[in-house]
Amino acid sequence: MLRVYFRNNRLLLKKLCRIANECLLEFLRRVTSLSEGQLGMVMTIHTFGEYMGFNCHLHALVADGVFMPNGMFYVAPKVRTRPLEQLFRARVIKMLVEEGLLAEDMARKLLKWKHSGFSVHNGKPIKRNDTEGLERVAQYIIRNPFSEQKMTYNEENGTVIYRSRMHAKTKRNFEIFSAEDFIAAITQHIPDNGFQMVRYY
Repeated sequence: MLRVYFRNNRLLLKKLCRIANECLLEFLRRVTSLSEGQLGMVMTIHTFGEYMGFNCHLHALVADGVFMPNGMFYVAPKVRTRPLEQLFRARVIKMLVEEGLLAEDMARKLLKWKHSGFSVHNGKPIKRNDTEGLERVAQYIIRNPFSEQKMTYNEENGTVIYRSRMHAKTKRNFEIFSAEDFIAAITQHIPDNGFQMVRYY
């Protein structure tokens, strides 16, 4: 329901990143009890889902703790990410209200939804000497919206078959596009000129 706002106004993606950064910093400071701690993170913006629909979300490589002004690093304890998810949801919804895109009564309803559509996934930690693991995750978070290997073009009828993982709604592992629809699907993920898709904190 909220994705359309980010599709129609790509500048909101900058605000989404800022909110994610602020929420994660606040969360890490809280769980480490270190109010001066700073995070270290590389964040990427993804606008695409499995079949190239517009599904904006963020991926990040994050140091698992905070850096102090004196150079010391403190590892965060293993904690549930649910409070971070709730904080992120509240701040994103508040931003959309402030932008005049979401009515306050609708915002209150969204904040009461049990299944909000927001989620925070905390993947497996990567050890400091695991250069292959780090490279694999780094490549994943900057991957392209689509893969040529998954694409088959049928010249006879001008359609594109795109194969991927099993789709939850259609219950199949492929989607058929007209050539024009396929071009429209992939070009909606071209960022605006000069827009930074990778951000460093």
